Amino acid sequence: MSPSDTAPWIARSRTRVWLACAAGCALVVLAFGAIVTQDRSPLDSFDHLGLRAEQWAHGHAAVLAVLRVIEVAFATLGMAIWTTLIVLVMLARRRWRAAAFVVVVMVSTSLLTTAVKLMLGRSRPQWQDSVDSLTSKSFPSGHASSSAALAGVIILLVWGMVRHGVLRTTLTCLAVVMWLVVCLDRVFLGRHFPSDVVAGSFLGVAVVLVALVVFDPLSHRRPTATDAEEAAESIVAPHADKMA
Repeated sequence: MSPSDTAPWIARSRTRVWLACAAGCALVVLAFGAIVTQDRSPLDSFDHLGLRAEQWAHGHAAVLAVLRVIEVAFATLGMAIWTTLIVLVMLARRRWRAAAFVVVVMVSTSLLTTAVKLMLGRSRPQWQDSVDSLTSKSFPSGHASSSAALAGVIILLVWGMVRHGVLRTTLTCLAVVMWLVVCLDRVFLGRHFPSDVVAGSFLGVAVVLVALVVFDPLSHRRPTATDAEEAAESIVAPHADKMA
């Protein structure tokens, strides 16, 4: 079998793996959503770890100040800024498909997170930090889903474009640390139950994987309108069907 014959098979095999992983992530989100809406959720003991975390943070003023900065830096406006910066870097490098990929992933993650929040309607923890208390729905965490999606995008682009091994590893570690810090921030401020951030993280990863199946962000070919439409439809449609 020649290399040209094996290439399509490898691509199909890789696509199946990504789809399987995306489906697994989506199932975790659905399972958590079904469990946390029960009156006596099996995850109650796990979620109440958030109360202990918030109580500890409440006793440390310096920690609270840092947590609130992180909260703002990765809120809706903050994420829009981070996304824009990455898109501008991709455009400067003439990576049109990578820029489109970033936009599709981040926008789709935000829309899906909002849709699930409205569908399940889980209230915020009663013990959340009293400064700028949130009244919007809690499950899944938007900070967690967007930071997981952002970390996935960064790791994918770094491993596809950065050749220097040390720099690549450093950027990958920073992306993972960013995601973990944002998730912990939501729990220590009491904005979310631990299960909210777990489900949000899986949702963000699922969106990245589905978008990766739709089109290769590392290709130099300029994305067409059809590429963008197919990417958006492939990401939104499966979740819309499940919510219907």
